[in-house]
Amino acid sequence: MTEIADITIHPKKLVLFDIDGTLLHCGSSARESMAQAISEEVGSLVELLVEDVAGSTDLAIMQQALSRHGVLDGDIGGVLARVTKRYLEIMKVAYPARDDQYLYPGIRELLEKLNGEPGIRLGLLTGNLIDSARVKLANYGIWEYFRVGAFGSDATDRNELPGVAWKKAAQELGEQYTPEQTVLIGDTPRDALCARANGIRGIIICRRPEWREQVQEHFPAMILDSSVDYEAIWQMIIG
Repeated sequence: MTEIADITIHPKKLVLFDIDGTLLHCGSSARESMAQAISEEVGSLVELLVEDVAGSTDLAIMQQALSRHGVLDGDIGGVLARVTKRYLEIMKVAYPARDDQYLYPGIRELLEKLNGEPGIRLGLLTGNLIDSARVKLANYGIWEYFRVGAFGSDATDRNELPGVAWKKAAQELGEQYTPEQTVLIGDTPRDALCARANGIRGIIICRRPEWREQVQEHFPAMILDSSVDYEAIWQMIIG
């Protein structure tokens, strides 16, 4: 992507999608690939649970796991660079080979409808590194729907990612957005918190009932159990 000097009139809304648990069920391949990369670095078996990764950023997950094993006392940047490189090497081979991941029902239809709206710009807000996000979404042919993105490679703290997305929209697309013009679609309490902390309208597809109470604490504009009713999500976005 190249920088654009002039700021043009923006579309009506910027819709930022989380990936894991929102757009797709990514199975265990990515988590196991990261655990393997960290294990190779620390020299002992490392396991990552769903609770360790849900709603977090890839860099934060790596840092926490490495810290637990006392590996971040020296060259932090070098350690993270090695683990990141190895993680992506493993994932690029392992992810397409697995059959336990899938696009959630209604997601492709929702993206197609939103992509056809002249007043909507689609983007990503995800804890995934940009390269891991590309691997996951390209596997289903939906990477090209998203014109701008804020990734786990941009910030460790998820709450900083909306600001990254707005900055990139201005630099790369020549478009400016306010929080009131932004919608965040996620699935975890951390997504709901991110939306609230940034004054963004949040739509939470809360696929885990045990998270619903925590999600409600952050007052998202909409909570659903699944993305099957994509028409309801579309109406909330364009309304």
